[in-house]
Amino acid sequence: MNGRRGVLAGYYTTRVTDLAVDFLRQSRARPFCLILGHKAPHSFYFPEPRYSNVFDQVRIEYPASAFHLDDKPEWIRQRLNTWHGIYGPLFEWRKNFPDSSPEAVKDFAAMTRAYWGTILSVDDSVGRLYEALRAAGQLDNTLFIFTSDNGLLNGEHGMVDKRTMHEPSIRIPLLVRYPPLVPTNAPRVIDQMVLTIDMATSILDICGAQPLKNIHGKSWKPLLGGKTRGWRNSWYYEYNYEKQFPYTPNVRGVRTDEWKYMHYPTGDGNPDRHLAELYNLKDDPDENHNLINDPRYVRKLEELRKELARLIKAADGLPDRMPLDEGIKSALPEKSIR
Repeated sequence: MNGRRGVLAGYYTTRVTDLAVDFLRQSRARPFCLILGHKAPHSFYFPEPRYSNVFDQVRIEYPASAFHLDDKPEWIRQRLNTWHGIYGPLFEWRKNFPDSSPEAVKDFAAMTRAYWGTILSVDDSVGRLYEALRAAGQLDNTLFIFTSDNGLLNGEHGMVDKRTMHEPSIRIPLLVRYPPLVPTNAPRVIDQMVLTIDMATSILDICGAQPLKNIHGKSWKPLLGGKTRGWRNSWYYEYNYEKQFPYTPNVRGVRTDEWKYMHYPTGDGNPDRHLAELYNLKDDPDENHNLINDPRYVRKLEELRKELARLIKAADGLPDRMPLDEGIKSALPEKSIR
């Protein structure tokens, strides 16, 4: 936020939290819903001044997977020098230093430290909301949810951004506080797979509202009480090629508790031009070993392909009208949408 007339001045995370706290302090006779989204942890990263140098002494290196791409599809290597790759325009120093030199990770490390700095302000925000609810006497009567809209690749497999099906991109936090269902003295970790599409249905269910019809999401309220019977054991992921961000192909994939299969259709009915990926997440949670061409897993691959087809149909995804994959390109995105 800036100092223009009618616009609050100050650091965005702090100022929107100020507005949220003011809202929570208001007296009201009816239930309320407050959704607060923080923008600072979205690149580019600009920490609050007091957190700008907190992590200066922390050594930051690329993830090991950034340089182990031999069994990955070619599009991932093509992406390395793009806006969403670790050798791209965000890291121009690579032209002057070898990959392994200390200088070669300088800017990547600075970016990571800045990202962490923005998270500290989000932590402060959560604490302030918590205290405002406690002061208002509404803390234990409020469904408090902390989550995100997407994960983040930060060097894993040589990538940055969020548009792939690899684990850092698809995993998001979900913390729920609601003492009427989960006593504060008996917190629990729930291992079942929950999706962003479950959020609306779950909130309505917990609040006693009429459930929505013809919706794909499921209420995770039963999970809070330990009831897991009938919960999903697989789910469907899709991403469509974007002309303004031409660094990721079409993606269609399925994830189970232990396995992940993803492939990259062209969009015109022709055979995939990119190698597919298959991972045993139980044994290889970091997706370092692509098993797609391992003959030992032919049956598992066929099983996952059938499950993916079933899930696409169940999600009303047929016919699948994906765009044409026009290939990985190195052009920068338009400034207004970066």
